[in-house]
Amino acid sequence: MSAKETVQAKKPLCRAKAVINAALCLICALWIASPATATPPRMTQSEDRVMAATQTHLYVLREITDNLGSHFAGLHDQHLIEIDLDTGEATRHWPLRRMAVNHLPDNDFLVPGVVTERAGQTHGMMEVLREVGAEPIWSNIWEDKPLSLEGGALMRDGVQMATPFGLRKAARAQLAILRDAYPPNETETGFPDLDRIDFYDLYAPGDWECQLLPARHSIYRQTDRVTAAKLRCEDADLSGVWSFHFLIHDDL
Repeated sequence: MSAKETVQAKKPLCRAKAVINAALCLICALWIASPATATPPRMTQSEDRVMAATQTHLYVLREITDNLGSHFAGLHDQHLIEIDLDTGEATRHWPLRRMAVNHLPDNDFLVPGVVTERAGQTHGMMEVLREVGAEPIWSNIWEDKPLSLEGGALMRDGVQMATPFGLRKAARAQLAILRDAYPPNETETGFPDLDRIDFYDLYAPGDWECQLLPARHSIYRQTDRVTAAKLRCEDADLSGVWSFHFLIHDDL
């Protein structure tokens, strides 16, 4: 074979290699870029932590986070919530902080991110607790009758304390106080109905999956003991995660 024929024979092979290499480069580029550029599902979380109590009310610090359907930005708010010890219903709330968080300020993914305080009235948590006369309380070191979740129901020593629907009702009684501050997603432009996050709605479709957490807080009064048992729940589509405290009353 002449030199000219050898060069011509190599040209199709070189073009084929170039096409394969270009395709591989494109696949790699898409694979690398997809985690950063793909729009994640919108995810909202509501997390309660017991801070203090009086003989009539429990006070919890509620953290609300919302990724706004983004990998790199979101909202992070804090509220002090007052819960009636007799009814288990949230009765008042005080906004503490309203934050916008940027996790990608300089092309580096940061957690915690860069915080910007958003506009709106806020309060000092310690000032509020001092004003209502609440005493800080801590979790119980032991519990006399262990709690468990069986088939979605809350059980204690073989006795049913709440049905699955009863737990949803108790959660809504504490979560719904912020419904106006965080409306369901279907009322917001840009988010389809399937992406809604409405864990305030007692009758929202879908199953709840709950986890009973070990923290317990007890308030002793003249005639009864009120135990706050913490649960954390999520919906089946993993679009929202929230916690609340189920109140158990025992006569003294």
